[in-house]
Amino acid sequence: MNIIYKRLFELSIRHEFFANGKGRNLNLIPTKETQNLFKSGRMLFRDTPNGTLVLYRAKNDLVSPEIDLPRPKTFTFLLQSNDQAFIQTVSDFDKLPRKFSSGDFLHFQNLPAQASTDSSNPESLEHEILDGRRPMRFSSELVLNPNPGTVILQVLDSDGNKISSGQDFNGQAFPVDRNIQAEPDGKVRFEINLNGKKEGVYTIRLRNDLDTTTLWTRDFFLSADPNLSNSLGVVQIRYSNSPDHLYGLQEFYRLQLNRKTSKWTYYIVNQNKRIDLSSSTLIIEDRENPPSSPYSQYQFDQLGSTPHPDIRINDHETVIFRSQVPIPYFERPKLNLELRRNPGNRVLFSHLPNPLRHSPVKTDGGDPISEIYVYI
Repeated sequence: MNIIYKRLFELSIRHEFFANGKGRNLNLIPTKETQNLFKSGRMLFRDTPNGTLVLYRAKNDLVSPEIDLPRPKTFTFLLQSNDQAFIQTVSDFDKLPRKFSSGDFLHFQNLPAQASTDSSNPESLEHEILDGRRPMRFSSELVLNPNPGTVILQVLDSDGNKISSGQDFNGQAFPVDRNIQAEPDGKVRFEINLNGKKEGVYTIRLRNDLDTTTLWTRDFFLSADPNLSNSLGVVQIRYSNSPDHLYGLQEFYRLQLNRKTSKWTYYIVNQNKRIDLSSSTLIIEDRENPPSSPYSQYQFDQLGSTPHPDIRINDHETVIFRSQVPIPYFERPKLNLELRRNPGNRVLFSHLPNPLRHSPVKTDGGDPISEIYVYI
């Protein structure tokens, strides 16, 4: 008897930061729930140089599955990195108007009606920013001001249906509109217990006692997988009843991550005091980029006078420059940024350093700022 496996879908991970475009240091791991689904459906999961591959065991016609999984069906993968801090530093996870911040969680998913069977044009997964991730059972405490007295706790599943938030001491399910008494200081304490439910995105909200106003709401990804807390996000490949994409032609998906941009800010520090800044002018000039460079040519404006009237570094005079537009993060450095001194048009630095990739990014006037310190 021949054992035949046919490809169900391929999912590639791409990242603009890396020169070859591949999502280096990023991995997809099926959740425990999805691993069990693979076993029951006689399916295989394999890592590839570009991402991941899922196969199913087919009959002799090379199309029909030996185990026909019922639809709708969802496969869930944890998005992890062995250098999570670095990936977060160089990646733009924002989903306007919301900005990604500490504690947030990424949720990528396909649109079943747009599944692509063209390997050269895979479906690009959409993403949203969730308020975090939680195990299936957890407790929470928060303060509402002003004190509402009584609130209604509601839990909504991925389809927006209200479900019970757990069981009482007698094993009876709580009502979907569960009354909770706030404490005198405005604290509201509650426990969520969704053991036995499918993993996915759940909405937890508190409403006033008349159920007319939402006082607090959060969207969480809930899963019993022990590796959830170490993940940047989750990726879900969903199959609906119509159209049916679960078996037949191979499908192709792409998880595309974008690089961050920031305005580069140079602090030129007159450490050795060899330059009389009161009689000299410093400029930053961007010369021609090498072939195939992803960078443009950038203009830098001086902030303040020479030297800067208010900012000194280690009690040394400082001249500050900032790029007029944000510059992209990229694996290869930006070359040919020259620091020049006039009079004399003398080159002090032929290749100014780029921002350190692990350096924190500040915000000034709503613009992300990368600071670079250059000592002369």
